[in-house]
Amino acid sequence: MKKTIPKIALMLAFLLATTHLATAQFTVSGTVTDETNESLLGVSIVQKGTNNGTISDIDGKYSIKIDKGTEATLVVTFVGFAAKEVKVTSTTGSLNLIMEESSSRLDEVIVTGLASNIKRANSGTSVARLGADELTGNTRPATLDGAMSGKVVGANIVSNSGAPGGGISVKLRGISTLTGSSEPLYVIDGIIMNNSQFNTGAGTGAFNGATIANTGTQDQAVNRVADINPNDVESIDVLKGPAAAAIYGTRANAGVIVITTKRGKSGKTSIKLSQDVGAASAINLLPSEDWTEAKIRTFGGYYGESNVEKAVKEFKDAGGKTWDYDKLIFGETGSILNTSINVSGGNEKTKFFVSGTVNDEKGIVKNTGFKRYGARINLDHRINDFIDLKFNSAYTNTYSSRGFLGNDNNGVSLGYTIAYVPNFVDLTPKLDANGKTVYPRWAGTGGQNPFEVRDRMKNEEFTNRFLNSGEINFNILRGESNNLKLSLKGGADYLLSQPQVYAPEDVFYQSQAPNPGASRYTNNEAFFTYFQAFLTYGWKVGSVDLTSQVGLLRNDQRTDESWIQGRGLLPAQKNPTTAQIILSNSFLSKSIDVATDLSQDFNWEDKIIGRAGIRFDKSSLHGDNTKWYGFPRASLAINLTNFDFLKDGVFSQLKPRIAFGRTGGVAPYGALYTTLIGVNYGGRLGAVAPGTNGNPAIEPETAQELEFGLDFGFLKNRVTAEVTYYQKSVFDLLFTNPLSPATGVSSISRFPIGDIVNKGIEISVNASIIKGRDYNWSTGFNFWNNRTKMTRLVVPEQFASTGFGEFGRTRLN
Repeated sequence: MKKTIPKIALMLAFLLATTHLATAQFTVSGTVTDETNESLLGVSIVQKGTNNGTISDIDGKYSIKIDKGTEATLVVTFVGFAAKEVKVTSTTGSLNLIMEESSSRLDEVIVTGLASNIKRANSGTSVARLGADELTGNTRPATLDGAMSGKVVGANIVSNSGAPGGGISVKLRGISTLTGSSEPLYVIDGIIMNNSQFNTGAGTGAFNGATIANTGTQDQAVNRVADINPNDVESIDVLKGPAAAAIYGTRANAGVIVITTKRGKSGKTSIKLSQDVGAASAINLLPSEDWTEAKIRTFGGYYGESNVEKAVKEFKDAGGKTWDYDKLIFGETGSILNTSINVSGGNEKTKFFVSGTVNDEKGIVKNTGFKRYGARINLDHRINDFIDLKFNSAYTNTYSSRGFLGNDNNGVSLGYTIAYVPNFVDLTPKLDANGKTVYPRWAGTGGQNPFEVRDRMKNEEFTNRFLNSGEINFNILRGESNNLKLSLKGGADYLLSQPQVYAPEDVFYQSQAPNPGASRYTNNEAFFTYFQAFLTYGWKVGSVDLTSQVGLLRNDQRTDESWIQGRGLLPAQKNPTTAQIILSNSFLSKSIDVATDLSQDFNWEDKIIGRAGIRFDKSSLHGDNTKWYGFPRASLAINLTNFDFLKDGVFSQLKPRIAFGRTGGVAPYGALYTTLIGVNYGGRLGAVAPGTNGNPAIEPETAQELEFGLDFGFLKNRVTAEVTYYQKSVFDLLFTNPLSPATGVSSISRFPIGDIVNKGIEISVNASIIKGRDYNWSTGFNFWNNRTKMTRLVVPEQFASTGFGEFGRTRLN
């Protein structure tokens, strides 16, 4: 009997606990359909304020268990449909949901912060978003930055080179610096990515034997976003000015582009295989010139009398025959072959997305092309209701053959040689008696033949890139009225770029050099690491939703650039170490950025939305690396159509907004210090000071922006428009500042010499003309105008140097 009583007590306790759990849980189930009663697969149903959720199956059916309480709010979302919130209780039981198609993108959640997002309808700043369908929907550009071209209002996206895989320049809202890069900061899955643009040595001014380490714009540097596969991208959010980008602090003067990659979804495993085949050709080529003997004598005097007579003879010998060199060089038909496969799926616990891609593009100039091999895996795992993980890993291997198409100092580029060749001169390749290809010379081009440059010189680049990141979220407190989350995120970005440039010893311009034959191998390595920790607290005061956030961040960047260049190569040799004259150089840089961020958001029933915050940064690139620089931000948006007096009016959306923000731009590595130059006198090693000194008191450039905007929509937002006016001022622009020769130093490498202001207006109109189940017709219009003005300029004292050429030189006053 004594043993029986404890057993009975234990059974009663178990029954009481079970009864308590039963009353604390309830299940809601039903079917999700559209307005035509078609079932919807993959609709997300999530209990508000928690990670508890499910998705609808192929028949549109769903079932969700509410863990706590007697009532809850379900958030229902699906791509292309308006999001909705539905209140349920323990007595609801069955609930069928009808989704309404959304003709606008106002319900999209855009990424504007480091650890927080916001609905587009509530954003107080102008943020452009591109979805996967806009990036790779109908056409599939080889590079991600190319896929953005013409689709982002306020963005100037131009190609540095027409070659496949060539460089693309992205500039947002005008000039942000005079000496650094005006490229925006790129963030992928929350991690700052490396966008270093390394020199290749292809600028032949240096490649022909000069000892210049960096050849600047002659190399047509490639934007490293070219390493990202557009098919892996879910969305791109473009934060165009400091008002939106201030949360990214000291490296966000030129704006921020936030890239979010695709992730798996709960449900059956999905396999997608796609392949695109295309062709490319020049749309319009320069017309061929019609020459006469009189015209030759008029324009040919530049080459001297003997060359004029030679040209006249060649013109007569040609007997009226001409060669269209633009068509012969740039008239090839390029090809495009893209193959992509991705596998995605998962369940409520674990989701996955795996992809592989091969891109092969051949250019419209022979021997130019671009190849990319890529693989990616993205994983999401929910350990329990309180902890969830994310992991992203991507590998990319690319090969580029860009040829010689840009600027150079030796007239070797194809553009130069063609420009100097009259069409009555035959420079097409020939076969000699031994069957060897020979390339005719012509004095007007210095003897250089464009076909020989195209066929025999090499400008190649091989890259390998690993991009990895991870995230862990601790849901410390969960509820509909308050929640607390700790988010830890980190990542690493490793890039190896190996350009190779080669000119054989018998290419004409090399054969005239003292040591013919040149080769250059470059090895560029970059390793970036990033870490952030954010604590986010969401709470309510009456009908006002509040979100408070505090975070710590650190970004380490290390680059190692080295090259070896040889002149005087033996026939058929490419290795620069076998050359008669060998030059080499290396450059190592390391920097550390540390920041802390505070922010506060409030939202009153989606009617009035405000955001404010401040970020403090310090960097090893600043003169005082212990000094913190503050970058404040604030925005306010009012959704007038959510008020009763405008709810059923002409407008389906009417939102005035105002925003302010400040960002920074760090000086390039090396501007802080004066680097000594090594010398060798009679076998004795030493060092001398350079003519240009560093600036030990250097501070970051700062940009400040005030933005006004109005967003409105008609016809249930089937027609939407956005108008934005901004004024973006950049202070303390860094530039080289000359000094008096009496100081023994010619200049300071980076000195604050002035301010500029960018003023502009952006207009974007989008319309969904036809929207059906089987076909859609939408159109958009973008217009923007930016004007840049120098508002302050420190004019240095003028010092006349020696030499006859100094007389009459124009100087600033």
